[in-house]
Amino acid sequence: MKKSLVFAIVFITTAALAQVRESVTVQVVNVPVHVVSTDGDPVTGLTRDNFQLFVNGKPQKIDYFDAIDFATLSPEQRSDPRQRRLYTLVFDLTASMNELQRAQHAALELLDKAPDNHTFAIASLGFGAMKMVVPFTRDRLALRHAVRSLRVSLSGDPLHLGLTPGERGGEAGRPTRLEDPRFDVNVGDVDWEYEKRVSQEIYELGELATRLGGMEGYKHVVFLSPGFNSTVLSGIVIERRDVGDVRTGPLTSLYRVNDDISRTLRYPPNAALMLDIRYMHEKFAKAGVFLDAIDIAGLRYMQTLYDNESLYALTRDTGGTVIDKRNDLARCLNLLMDRQRVVYVLGFVPPKTNKETNSINVKLVNVSRGVHASFRPSYSTTVDPADSADRLRLADIVTSDIPQNGVTTAANVETAPGSATVEMTVPGPEVLAHAVAGTVGAEAMLYVFNGPTVVTFTTKKVLIDVQRAEAGLQQQPLRVRETFNLPPGKYAAKVLVRIDGSGALGFARKDFVVE
Repeated sequence: MKKSLVFAIVFITTAALAQVRESVTVQVVNVPVHVVSTDGDPVTGLTRDNFQLFVNGKPQKIDYFDAIDFATLSPEQRSDPRQRRLYTLVFDLTASMNELQRAQHAALELLDKAPDNHTFAIASLGFGAMKMVVPFTRDRLALRHAVRSLRVSLSGDPLHLGLTPGERGGEAGRPTRLEDPRFDVNVGDVDWEYEKRVSQEIYELGELATRLGGMEGYKHVVFLSPGFNSTVLSGIVIERRDVGDVRTGPLTSLYRVNDDISRTLRYPPNAALMLDIRYMHEKFAKAGVFLDAIDIAGLRYMQTLYDNESLYALTRDTGGTVIDKRNDLARCLNLLMDRQRVVYVLGFVPPKTNKETNSINVKLVNVSRGVHASFRPSYSTTVDPADSADRLRLADIVTSDIPQNGVTTAANVETAPGSATVEMTVPGPEVLAHAVAGTVGAEAMLYVFNGPTVVTFTTKKVLIDVQRAEAGLQQQPLRVRETFNLPPGKYAAKVLVRIDGSGALGFARKDFVVE
């Protein structure tokens, strides 16, 4: 995450005693740091003097410092998009049925106990492209439905925020039932097809980080997976150890001595996959996203550190955390989020290095022995532009009420007993300013919320012939209206418009009551 600081430089002339101000905008790179004790608890109360920052191995001045404890934020701070935690739970569909369902049960327990201000998204990955089942929302029923089925709702909502009445009623009435996805789990031996699948999963994780890059807050992708077979990455084959073999830990040699000498480095290291992981790490650095992993296979028979090498390889240069060797997956998720409850933000003005990616190191000073800091070990001087058509970003704007300045947008509501008419307006001249080849295309989305829940919605495509509509739009705004049948209650109308071609966005909210 990056922040801009503005320094006002004042010059005073002795003759005229006149003040001349010059504003200089300075880009500041923020480094979020999580500090935990030896028993895994977050460490509080640290100051700027407890940290030393290094960029490309050289000491770097800390120009900005902040400490945030997400458990003690005020209501005003919680409403600030910059002061929130965004967790994307990614379920690995290549896991066994037992592993997958244990992960689903753990996620359901997490959702039941997580504070209301926690924001989650649910995704699935495996056997193809990543699927965003539900984007960031605080609607617990929508999240629970996504975790159970790992399928997109049938509501037809293009942002995947809503549920059908049957889905919502079924979710509320059967709080303990898990659907049976019946995924085909047949990994087999290490081969070319398996390697391609692993490469695709690495690519999809990187693309998810890029999609999260345009969002504000402290962003985490949590990969719920047993990991892939590390042999496809390193070429090292680990043979299972017999009962009574007391050796533990990873390999210390490329050869293993049993009854005879057998070569452990059976395949050459996979340079292509290593490069894939490096590119993925660069995407996480540019987007300012952590990649965490939970080993959903749990504690395994005669387990070694090498068994989870793939999860450590994925997360190593993102500042994320791997939690493994535990069978209580719900406890793993809670442990992960508790470790990240306190974040220390170290901001600095980046030096000119002529490098796109630069290394970061953080050292702790005058702290208890065994205290550990986790952080992203690199930053990028370039940021991939946000895609205004990305549904994940659009859903975040709607659910989190994030203002937009692409086009001026207003929401109005006319209520009647049992219904409400929601109207979105955009000034006509602003619409005409985005004409391409004599036409203006736009997509209007009108949502009605009750608390965090989408009650109803509609989306409309607008195509305007400028030659025919120019005279009218110079005097009148573009209007999109829809009437919704609603029971008595308090609601919020949220309208979002996206202009084709330019990608300009506008958003507005209007609270109302139906008698």
